Amino acid sequence: MKKTTAAALMLILPGMAAFLFFNLWPIVYSIYLAFTNAQLGNFPIYNPQSAVEPLHFVGLENFRWALSDDKFINAFKWTWIFVFTSVTLKVFAGLFLSLLYNSKYVKGKAIYRSLLIIPWALPLLFSVTVWKFMFDPVFGPINMMLKSIGITGPDWVNNPTWGFVALNIIEVWLAYPFMMTVITAALQSVPDTLIEAAIIDGANYWQRIWHVVVPIVGKPIAFATILTSAASFQYFMVPYIYNAGLFEDRFLLLYGFRKAFGATPHYGRAAAIMVIATLILAVYMYVNVRITRLQEGAKG
Repeated sequence: MKKTTAAALMLILPGMAAFLFFNLWPIVYSIYLAFTNAQLGNFPIYNPQSAVEPLHFVGLENFRWALSDDKFINAFKWTWIFVFTSVTLKVFAGLFLSLLYNSKYVKGKAIYRSLLIIPWALPLLFSVTVWKFMFDPVFGPINMMLKSIGITGPDWVNNPTWGFVALNIIEVWLAYPFMMTVITAALQSVPDTLIEAAIIDGANYWQRIWHVVVPIVGKPIAFATILTSAASFQYFMVPYIYNAGLFEDRFLLLYGFRKAFGATPHYGRAAAIMVIATLILAVYMYVNVRITRLQEGAKG
């Protein structure tokens, strides 16, 4: 072996070892747990005084349980509903703000854009805590504003329906900077000559947007939409901080977490839920990349 090769391996191996230990090993171990009866009493160590059987292989039992569990099915359904509603709102918010601040009639674009990416800079815990206070049914500014105009505000924190609406609003506020940044960057690639030609041909503003701008920026928007939809599917921290008990059976990852660390922990079933969620997300990403033909753009 050449000295240069040996030196390169010495530099690469520590990083590879750290990656395998902190990333690959937890995944492999979680898959292993999904096929066992791991739960409180037999994991991580067995307690002979408990009524639980020792840790052993149970095959697909945890997966059969998950697919027949009403709460899992409900969480699966509502997770996809949230993906649809939140992603739609995020895309439209990002597109609207990008078009607005890309207009030549708007002055001080740099200042506005700097202010609009503030949600990106704030810690998630801080942002969600502030939003939870704003949605407080008694002392929250939102319900106080509604009360001032004669409207009784809903219970945004403890009502599942209005809480779901609140989470969509919070998610849009947290994620629109990403969408706006991607779309704004894509808009810079639209040649002015095409816009001017469309104006000469008599196209109005919306016709220029739909027939000239969107076809050019379509792939970047599709890429950002796939990424943000994957983030919505993995929604966990926001509902956990906002009201974990209310949304336990509304979000897949939160349900898996509560199954592992709730009142009656069952790590095998929780791991099975996470494996199912990972497989679903992988298939979703693959199908969307194929449909949008993003891989062709990468090759080109």
